[in-house]
Amino acid sequence: MNWFEETRDYYGARWFAGMELAYPQRWKLFHGNASSATLMKRTPTKDRVAVIISGGGSDGPLLPGYVGEGLADACIVGAPYCAPNAYAIYEAGLHLGAEKGVLLLYNNFAGDFLNNDMAAELLHLDNVMVESVAATDDMGMAVGEPRENRGGRCSLPFLIKLAANAAKDGLSLQETAALVRKANDRCTTLCVAVDLQQGQISYGNGFSGEPGFRTETHMDVKRVAQELSDMVLEDLKPREGEKLMVLLNRLRLTSYADSYNMALRVHESLSKHFEVAQLRVGAFSNILDVYGYTLTLLCADAPMQKYLENTIGSDSFLL
Repeated sequence: MNWFEETRDYYGARWFAGMELAYPQRWKLFHGNASSATLMKRTPTKDRVAVIISGGGSDGPLLPGYVGEGLADACIVGAPYCAPNAYAIYEAGLHLGAEKGVLLLYNNFAGDFLNNDMAAELLHLDNVMVESVAATDDMGMAVGEPRENRGGRCSLPFLIKLAANAAKDGLSLQETAALVRKANDRCTTLCVAVDLQQGQISYGNGFSGEPGFRTETHMDVKRVAQELSDMVLEDLKPREGEKLMVLLNRLRLTSYADSYNMALRVHESLSKHFEVAQLRVGAFSNILDVYGYTLTLLCADAPMQKYLENTIGSDSFLL
């Protein structure tokens, strides 16, 4: 990761203040101190389930770019790659969830889990209804272990959009959480990193740059697309009645043009035997200084498709 801004001191509040300054009609800095910052929708809607996301403060649009109309109501970040503050999550939930309750969404990492769990307990004590869902889509983590042991990678865009649209449609907190949990169970993400100098392809690289579980020495784009597609399909095994929702995320050194070329190849591979209902391409979580992609696949039934079929825009992507 490359930094120009000084990061020895906590920078989240400055980051979110800049976002508010750039798009004041969309965002507001709700809270900021020495270890935490909270970004909130400019005009939260409190007569529906509140969707709150949280995680480490990276430098891609994940997570604060996912706050806005049709997306999350608030985002709490910790320091770079550090867990969000439990009390900041609690305060945002108290502010937003008094009427219809709060859905907490986060990636399944130890610190994120513990602090969201603490925030949920505090909200319960204040009689605020709360449900939590931890994203477990990274098939490069906990290989060979139960799915619930996996970390989160790039399924949160789908889960956030699904939750926000379900809440807008008037679903209860319990109904919204159940739908998001079902989507989490039917979603997987696989990373591919390309070393152009060494002529090497690596599958399954981790969120923070951990090495992958499979290495290839070819540089065939069509073959990469096929291998990516085959592995995620084998992991999910699409069922009758499900359609594929596809998210191709370009990592930081990947060109705009290359990402759409890869998307075309991936679509060709996936659509040989299954119906692709939606394809989205962008820099949804571009946190690694490498050339490559993450491919996220959601096997969506009819209720999921209903809440994912629209297009939502942020400052840096269309979802």
